Amino acid sequence: MWAEKVVSAVCVVLSLAFLSGCAESPAVEAESQFVTIKARTMSADYRADFAELTQLREEALTQADQPAVGYIAHYWAGFASWRLAINGVNHGMSSEDLKANLERAATAFDASIQQQDDFADSHAAAALVRSWLAGFYGDNRSAVREQLALSSRLLERAKELAPDNPRVLWAEGAAFLFTPHEYGGSTERAIETYRQMVKAADAAAPTTSPLPDWGRPEALMSLAFAHLNQAAPDLDSAAEEAREALRLQPEWSYVRDVLLPQIEAEQHKRKSRQPACFTSFLQR
Repeated sequence: MWAEKVVSAVCVVLSLAFLSGCAESPAVEAESQFVTIKARTMSADYRADFAELTQLREEALTQADQPAVGYIAHYWAGFASWRLAINGVNHGMSSEDLKANLERAATAFDASIQQQDDFADSHAAAALVRSWLAGFYGDNRSAVREQLALSSRLLERAKELAPDNPRVLWAEGAAFLFTPHEYGGSTERAIETYRQMVKAADAAAPTTSPLPDWGRPEALMSLAFAHLNQAAPDLDSAAEEAREALRLQPEWSYVRDVLLPQIEAEQHKRKSRQPACFTSFLQR
């Protein structure tokens, strides 16, 4: 009798474990799917593959109603739209299409936040998208103020949730870099923030989860851009940072085809302006 009870209890436990595993499998499967979507989306972004980014945006949204991964689905859909716009700037995308992609990105990031309010990455990305959208409202000052105020709130929330998150630092650095000086912008503070981002990205090793883990190449690219465009350009630092970003992401079309050639062109101009006697002295 005692043995029969033990066997019965073991059977119940095994049955519950089996059913639990079956219940968790859809969520596990969905997370596994987003590990692949993340890798493909990042690769498409670096390669400026517009067709694949568009396809992956729609693919991500097929899982948006899944409770366990809905906020991740909306994040990667928003990311794809956002990167369509970023890459579009360097490939002749019309203003109308830029705005449409940014609006789709904002909607997706908002949906991600609604499903997971403590997900700092969506707050940070939404802050950058909203600040960019403000520029599309032209003379509609009320709409511009609304977008900028929303961007500021989103960034503050992101910093509150995860101040050392590399993507949050990227948004903070961009706010310093692109805000006019009279409104608190500062290239020096942007560079300092991007340097913090490099350290934060080094400390946070890439994961095999569906969550975003990008950061170090973007920090180096941003440092290169800031050093190139500051009042007194630091071209040597800019070139070194751009080449390191490209070493980490050899397919990054923006760094390879746009940023690094711009830096090298400025270096060439600087050398051509140097007196012959000074150039001879440097070559000694």
